[in-house]
Amino acid sequence: MFRATILGCLTIGLLSASAALAAPIQFVVAELPDNRVHGDSFIVTIDSADSSNLQHARELVDWIHNGADPLLSPGATIVVGSVTAGADGINRDWGAAGMPAWSWHVEEPISFADFTVEILDGWPTFVESDVPGWIANTNGKIGFWNYTIVDERLVPEPATGCLLSVGLFALIRLRRREPA
Repeated sequence: MFRATILGCLTIGLLSASAALAAPIQFVVAELPDNRVHGDSFIVTIDSADSSNLQHARELVDWIHNGADPLLSPGATIVVGSVTAGADGINRDWGAAGMPAWSWHVEEPISFADFTVEILDGWPTFVESDVPGWIANTNGKIGFWNYTIVDERLVPEPATGCLLSVGLFALIRLRRREPA
C-alpha cells in the first residue's frame, strides 16, 4: 500500500511537471530602446510547441540585451497579433508602477514582421483608450512599428512539485511511525 501511494504521488508529479513544460511562454513587448516615447508594454504568449516563433522571440531578447544594434538585428522585430477585448489576467503594463492590467489581450498565435500597414501601428495605451474602436478599425490586429519583444517573462512553476514534496515527506514520516 505504501509503495503504491509513493508511486501514485510520483506519477502525478511527473505528469504535472510535463504539463508545466508544455505551457505557453510569456514575453514582454515594449518600445525599442533607442526610441522610447510612450513607456508602456504588453505581454504576448507563444506556445512552447511553436519552435520557430519561440526561437525568434528569444533571438530578439538576446539582441535587445546586447544593445539592439540595428546592424545586428535578427529581423522581423514587429509583433503581429490579434487583439481581443477583455482582461486575461496576463496582459499588463509590466513597465508601469503597479503593473496595471490592460482591458485587452493578444490571442495566440502571434507572428513577426519587418513592417505592417500603417493602420496597425500604435501603442498599448492608445489601444486601451478605445479598445472597441481599435478592434473595429483594424479588424482586431496590431503590429506596432516601434515595439518588439524585449524580455522573456519567467512564470512561477505551479506549486505541484512543492505539494508533492510535502505529501511525500508526510507519508514517509507516517511510515516510520507504524509499528513493526
